[in-house]
Amino acid sequence: MERNPTLAQWQLAQELRRLRGERKFSEVVKAARTTGGSLARWETPGDRGSVPGPAAVERLLQIYGAEDQLERILALRREARQPDRWQPFDLDRSYRTYANIESQATSIEYYSSQIIPGIAQTEGYARAIINATLQPGGDADRELQVRMARQRVLQEEKRPALWLIVAEGALRQEVGPPDVMAGQVEHLMDLAQESDITLQVLAFSAGAHAAMRLPAFVVLHVSHHGLTAVYSEGQAASLFLTDPEDLEEYAVLFNRLRASALDEGRPTRKLLERIAADHRSRKE
Repeated sequence: MERNPTLAQWQLAQELRRLRGERKFSEVVKAARTTGGSLARWETPGDRGSVPGPAAVERLLQIYGAEDQLERILALRREARQPDRWQPFDLDRSYRTYANIESQATSIEYYSSQIIPGIAQTEGYARAIINATLQPGGDADRELQVRMARQRVLQEEKRPALWLIVAEGALRQEVGPPDVMAGQVEHLMDLAQESDITLQVLAFSAGAHAAMRLPAFVVLHVSHHGLTAVYSEGQAASLFLTDPEDLEEYAVLFNRLRASALDEGRPTRKLLERIAADHRSRKE
């Protein structure tokens, strides 16, 4: 398994919070000679967290009476500080965190109303999306390279179980030339033939549904780390949610979308075939 500092930081934060137990936050801050903000970040997994220095780790474990855990916790800290595969691409912190978790996920549940999820995009479709949304100073070739690299997770021997729910509007939006869009829809049809990939279309005929206020969200599960997170990407900022109440809310929401979308298999494939044919007909 490749080095993954994001997951190490995530695990480190969870371990530090677990070891604090029922001790009062303010008392630990005082005893550790640190600030509340620092302790909070050390206990926060993901892109809003931070990695404490070795001296801070040692002080915390002394306070918690867990000196016997020092070697293990310091090993996690060292891994969390290591470079990862995305370092050459200079990704923003949220996207880098997401890509690292996605690369180790055991299952991924993805809803999208406007675009095809990145993990399932063809190169032509991805390039058209990137060119349309590129920020000033951005590098389209670099972004495309990252997006294609992320898809390698589907080629791994132990790849994640993938469940995609894509709104019909995303499939009909004319992104790029007709052959690019038709090829993208046909690529989804091919993916849906895989035993561990499920594709549902949220058809126009579904009418009002539970996620109408949300453009997209992803639920990532990494079972061997005991990690579940919801990721929502926005224009100005992206958001990771890990609180049990939030996870339950999104689990219920995804199940409601499953119920509203077309059944996997024949109903979904028939609609995809019609949409692909519609895109192909634009060339005539």
